[in-house]
Amino acid sequence: MPKSRGGRWSLFLAAAWVPLLASGAAWADTPATPSTADATTTSVSDVVVTATRQSQAISKVPESVSAFTAAKLEVLNVKSFADLAKFTPGVTFDEDRHDVYIRGIDSQAGSGTTGIYIDDTPIQVRALGLNANNTLPVVFDLQRVEVLRGPQGTLFGAGSEGGTVRYITTQPSLTSYSANAHAEIATTEDGAPSYEIGAAAGGPIIEDKIGFRISAWDRHDGGYVDRFNGGDVGGVEKDANYTDTYVLRGAVTLAPIDNLTITPSVNYENRDQHNHDEYWVGTSNPGAGDFNSGTPELMGDSDHFVLPAIKIEWDAGPVNLISNTSYYARKESVNGYSGSLYNLSYFQHFTSNTDPDPYDDGTNVIPGDPPNPIDPQFNTPLGCGATPPVVSKPGCVIGNLLTPTGLNLPGFGPYQSVNIITNAQDDVTQEFRVQSANPESRLVWTAGLFYAYNTQRSIEEIRDPQLPALTEYLWGETMLEAWGENLLPNGDDYINNTGAHDQQIALFGDATYKIFDFLKLNVGLRYAWTHFDYKNLNDGAQDLLDDGGVPATAKGSKNETPFTPKVSLIYQVTRDDMIYATYSEGYRIGGATPPLPIPACGSTPFPTSYNSDTLDNYEAGAKGSFLDRKLYVSGSVFYDKWHNIQQAIYVPECGIQYTTNVGSAVSKGFDFEGDWKVTSAFDVDLSLGYTDAYYTANAIDPNTGVELAAKGDVLDVAPWTVSLGAQYDFTLMNHDGFVRADYEYNSRRTRPVPAEDPQTAYYDPGLVPDPATNLVGMRAGMKFDHFDLALYVDNLLDSHPQLDLQHEDSGTALYEATTFRPRTVGLAADYRF
Repeated sequence: MPKSRGGRWSLFLAAAWVPLLASGAAWADTPATPSTADATTTSVSDVVVTATRQSQAISKVPESVSAFTAAKLEVLNVKSFADLAKFTPGVTFDEDRHDVYIRGIDSQAGSGTTGIYIDDTPIQVRALGLNANNTLPVVFDLQRVEVLRGPQGTLFGAGSEGGTVRYITTQPSLTSYSANAHAEIATTEDGAPSYEIGAAAGGPIIEDKIGFRISAWDRHDGGYVDRFNGGDVGGVEKDANYTDTYVLRGAVTLAPIDNLTITPSVNYENRDQHNHDEYWVGTSNPGAGDFNSGTPELMGDSDHFVLPAIKIEWDAGPVNLISNTSYYARKESVNGYSGSLYNLSYFQHFTSNTDPDPYDDGTNVIPGDPPNPIDPQFNTPLGCGATPPVVSKPGCVIGNLLTPTGLNLPGFGPYQSVNIITNAQDDVTQEFRVQSANPESRLVWTAGLFYAYNTQRSIEEIRDPQLPALTEYLWGETMLEAWGENLLPNGDDYINNTGAHDQQIALFGDATYKIFDFLKLNVGLRYAWTHFDYKNLNDGAQDLLDDGGVPATAKGSKNETPFTPKVSLIYQVTRDDMIYATYSEGYRIGGATPPLPIPACGSTPFPTSYNSDTLDNYEAGAKGSFLDRKLYVSGSVFYDKWHNIQQAIYVPECGIQYTTNVGSAVSKGFDFEGDWKVTSAFDVDLSLGYTDAYYTANAIDPNTGVELAAKGDVLDVAPWTVSLGAQYDFTLMNHDGFVRADYEYNSRRTRPVPAEDPQTAYYDPGLVPDPATNLVGMRAGMKFDHFDLALYVDNLLDSHPQLDLQHEDSGTALYEATTFRPRTVGLAADYRF
């Protein structure tokens, strides 16, 4: 399965600016938030990160890490992780599932493959059902974003199998004030305007004793895909795929005694997408800027979370003690796939049936020449009589219900069925760390205890109050005759409700020992006790697990004790130049999967649980500064072996999925980042990544024997990614300014993923790889004392490649796709105190 605000904005604008402007005179001489002009004044090698849980300059961290400071995020015009991924080698972002995968390591089943952290709290989701979307924080008032490539199981635990993304929020200061306000407006070609407003402020309430930081941000992303009313479907709405997002953050730091700080904080984010970004291929004209969708129902996504946390830090002399306690509560309601399109694609298997013997045993031979319409019980529809007519008619519909341009229900009128998927997370996390305080000592170490208790729920519903009328129209039958059951009281014809608990307790340690001044050995380990359990309920007329109106229930559990080691050897060639070699492991926690119905899916003994999958990472890298520290480069080569991959297996006999371990893969390649200060005014930066990720052997379903993937089939990742940027800084009439251009390139896959390979069981000839993509952006700005003004153009060349081509199944002629947001021109203003 694929898948008016003007008044509020004006009030928000006034509320954000007025108090800050009123206090501007008092704060005029305090340190300010970095501006876009500062993005190239600080050497990349000097950026401090905490990828190893110790504060270090990025040039000293023996890992493949990308770091984006607040100033860099602003100059790159990054609003979300989708923007950030374009500038990060080896990283892919799936906008449909909000899924991040690093070095090609990704699976739509089981636990997450990429760790996602807000400060010290993991927030990634486990796939309990369809559309298990992650939530990703927006980029405002962040100190930096860190992207760690390669498994991070030692320090960041399960789920950091391919890597980790860390959002580091700006913390309160006990000594100095700072504040900034931001406003922006933009227009999208053949689309609607976008705008945003935000403000942040912080400083001491009582110097050296109490400090605060607060921020608020609101953004409206205007749409560019229209809804249309062709063929009695949907509504009419211009630029329907708009999104509204607002964020509130607050933190207070207390220092009751010397060397002790206590920082309670809260993060709140609400994101509401009105309609999806997919357009219908058969009715759109991208070259003319005409993107439209006739999907009958709105395809929205409402997602919000709140994250309160308390961080305690105590400098105890030779050691530092850190405690982080947090509670993450999140709820998403998303129309994950079109209930209308899915139902009709399913129903047309009956109306277009060409098999006169659907049971394959001679017991129910359908009379007449193909097509031989059947009802959902595999019988000749009552509306067709003893011998189906040659011509389709209401009560005995023959043929496809979906065409390339819409729904094909002549005489029925508008039809709408709504899919609703609810994802809920309630996660409690506690971590204690103790670590050495002196980064220059011969032995630098970190040890800790991690505990997490995560409660998650996934509810999938298809709400179809028109199904009785449609059943009569298609087959001339009642609900009981066609389906054996009526609709549920709320109008659902299907519900799949799964609740689960993940519990982890882990001990971890990481130590770096200086063997010689130029040679260090790093060793890390993590040992965990994990428990997973679930309860599942299925019900509804379209539920094959249902037994004549009696809901089907199931439960299961899984316990494991994974061990995750890491070892690195680091050679410091000079003060600025380092090479390293690393072996590390990553893992994902195993789980349980609901049983399948034997009458519908066959007598094969399908599994009810699945194990962890693991990843072995072999990596070598180098970092260095050259040309009198004007050129900084970092790069790594990697070879990853992914074992017993957790995968969702589709059973065509009943159309249900289960999760099991099947197949192994290799991911190999390199990533490179460089920043060259050509002159004091001109800077060039480059990110380059190559990933070759593929199955190392045929992946065979152990229960059915079908081939799920062939040896050499690739994982769905662009082999080559390139990001090239250039910035020129200048002074005009005693004011600093800059002009910047960025270019991003993703190559086309030249080998098939399993669904594109004719050798595999679920080959779909209608699917093709994404084309190579090219994206150009420009930004120019001036700084006037405390005021910055910038003009930008995203997608300068108005590129519109057809991306993520999909349809409901191989027999459906209606295709959907996405593309880049069309050319967008914007103006941004910042006031810094």
